[in-house]
This record gives sequence, structure tokens and C-alpha cells, in this order.
Amino acid sequence: MTVKEIILSVENKPGKLSHIISHLYENDVKVPAFWVGTTKKKATLRFVTSDPKGAISVLTGLGFKIETMDVVAAQVPDHPGGLNTLLKLLQSANINILHIYPCLETQDTILILEVDKTEEAIKVLKSNWINLYDEKLYNL
Repeated sequence: MTVKEIILSVENKPGKLSHIISHLYENDVKVPAFWVGTTKKKATLRFVTSDPKGAISVLTGLGFKIETMDVVAAQVPDHPGGLNTLLKLLQSANINILHIYPCLETQDTILILEVDKTEEAIKVLKSNWINLYDEKLYNL
């Protein structure tokens, strides 16, 4: 129960992110979740889209080298301390979070998680009643 994350590295300069997102939207690909990490010269973009295959097609057509990764999309429990509940479940199973970022265009609070033990994280979260998303996330 994972979703596809798209990863690319680009030159860190003004307008680059806007250029990429504009091309995706022009091709009816929404970007509900993204993360950007930068250095002075490079930016790494990680995102989940409404159409991973379409996004890959658009981005490779623009000349970008793409990587993909299966990541966990988990709904944060809707109560005070809900985020900590989710984090403590992963901690108790000795699962390390490598990247974490929110979905922006969803009604519920959904986090995208890259972890070091994906299958184990899925098992731990599901067994503790944490809602997980698969391809259904692409249509929210």
C-alpha cells in the first residue's frame, strides 16, 4: 500500500520550480504533495502527483532524469497529538523516517513518508488503525 514519489535534481535558480509545475498542470497533472531541498547550485524535488506515469512522461520530455520511489501515504489521526501518535508508532518499531512532507490538496491531513523499512511501516501503521492510501490518493 504505497504511492509513487517522483524525484529529480535541477539547477537551483529562480523560476525552475514554477516551470516544472506549470508544465505538469498544463498536462492535467496535479501535484498535491511536494518537498524541495536545496544547496547553492542544486535543488532536489520530491513529489506525488495525480498521474505518476503522465508526470514522468512530461518531465522526461523536458529532458529531466527521473527517479521514482514507493512511499507511504498515511493519514494523521485527527486529535491533539495525532502526529506524535504516528511518529511514536514508527519509533517503537525502530523505523527511520528519511523524508516527510504533507499533502496540500486533501481534506484530511496526509503525510508522505519515505522510511527505511517500508513494508514494516505499513504493517505497524495498519495494525494501529492508521489510514493508509494507495493509488486512491491520486484521485483526491
